[in-house]
Amino acid sequence: MLLGIDFGTTRTVVTAVNRGNYPVVSFTNEAGDAFEWYPSIIATKGAEIAFGFEALAKQGQPGWTFRRSVKRELATLGPDSRLKIGEHEMSVFEWITSFLEQLHHDLRENSNLRVKKKDKLEAIISVPANANSNQRFITLEAFRRAGFDVRGMMNEPSAAGIEYAHHILGENGVGKREYLLVYDLGGGTFDSAVISLADRDHEVLSNEGITRLGGDNFDVILLDMALKKADIHEVNDAQLALLLEECREKKEGLRPTTRKIAIDLGCAIEGAGEVSLTTTDLYAECKPLIDSTVAAMEQAMQKATAEAGIDWKSLAAVYLVGGSSDFPPVARLLRERYSKQVKRSAYPHAAVAIGLAIAADTDAGHKLRERFTRHFGVWREVESGRHIAFDTLFEKDTLLPSKGEEKLTLKRRYIPAHNIGHFRYLECGGLDAQRQPQGDITIWDEIHFPFDPALRAEESLDGVPISRVTLNGHLIEETYSCDANGIIEVEITDLSDHFSRSFKLRGKK
Repeated sequence: MLLGIDFGTTRTVVTAVNRGNYPVVSFTNEAGDAFEWYPSIIATKGAEIAFGFEALAKQGQPGWTFRRSVKRELATLGPDSRLKIGEHEMSVFEWITSFLEQLHHDLRENSNLRVKKKDKLEAIISVPANANSNQRFITLEAFRRAGFDVRGMMNEPSAAGIEYAHHILGENGVGKREYLLVYDLGGGTFDSAVISLADRDHEVLSNEGITRLGGDNFDVILLDMALKKADIHEVNDAQLALLLEECREKKEGLRPTTRKIAIDLGCAIEGAGEVSLTTTDLYAECKPLIDSTVAAMEQAMQKATAEAGIDWKSLAAVYLVGGSSDFPPVARLLRERYSKQVKRSAYPHAAVAIGLAIAADTDAGHKLRERFTRHFGVWREVESGRHIAFDTLFEKDTLLPSKGEEKLTLKRRYIPAHNIGHFRYLECGGLDAQRQPQGDITIWDEIHFPFDPALRAEESLDGVPISRVTLNGHLIEETYSCDANGIIEVEITDLSDHFSRSFKLRGKK
């Protein structure tokens, strides 16, 4: 069974490949109600842990602790970073894997998916375009360990571009090259991408995004406004979970003509009652965040203009996807700026998952080439150790290999000047005028390599002092490789005797 799975911050959406159709899978909760999404929520109480709809059903019950939007933690935490939810503490990797194991179970047992026990659940999965390699690694490995046969991974706005090409441009593909600007505002992240569409071969020209901006932020703003109006200054964790759910539901019910929004604080705080707010005030509070998404999108367009020579008139559409693109001030602002070019997906909540399923369907024939969405490099000593400089290894917007192609590789060679190589890697969203990291920065686990052969028997080099030495005849080669999923590996070799060690690079704990 082929699937497209959009692992979302607040909701996960699954679509199936069914003889040229790509239906959204519906799940059934404990009450027998059907939903075309799966809640990305975890709940704990004592020794109990619940995920998905089972966790959602615990809301309002005493003693339960809830964690929404755990996907957001992947942007800043490493696989082994500890995360405590209630009385339970596990690594982020274990939490994500456990959630996906429940998703795997519910797809088989509590959905309208017709799948036999012996059938594998094969999937192409998604990550935010702005995701660092650490987040990509955790997502990929967690899906695999949860029982899914992962056939590939795709950036979310890129998948939306495939959905656009299939549904908007038709099954015959694109007769001439067209350009699409995707605006993807989800529950926890914002992504944008400029995509070149030609027949069924598509190429991402540029990406820009904001790691921690989405519908969750609007929920928090709405709740803060409601609490302030009610003169309530403190809420506990259980109340906060219920109130944010109340705000999310009321926000998602807004229409362009809505003038007032009522928040029932009494759903969590006894005697608090209901407060009424104007949408004018809410939209004004949210406008700076929406403006920042538009600025990021325009930055992606500026890069595409510089690289490919296209302009705004060249765009077939500014394509709105993601559940939070339904928020009325988002479409309003974009239409004010780009008028008729703005098109909303008919399936904003499911566009990414549908695009993933289309990509998984070899009969559909769509191919896509992605690009690096961040700079990746290492700190190095220069001028005989007097200064430290950032050496960019893979530039942002470098084309990634397509699935099945050879990995992208880069080599560095040098004569070592120390007994130990201390490699400090990072990813960043941008570089300043001096090509130093700026913006959203992810620090990687540090790597130590024994340049001095006398140290190779050491189990750990962490406590060994690093000193300058003369190692005549030794030549070091660093080989960096990156696959179609954006996962980076490094092999460090002493070419004098071919002593070598390999590392799959991961984020710091």
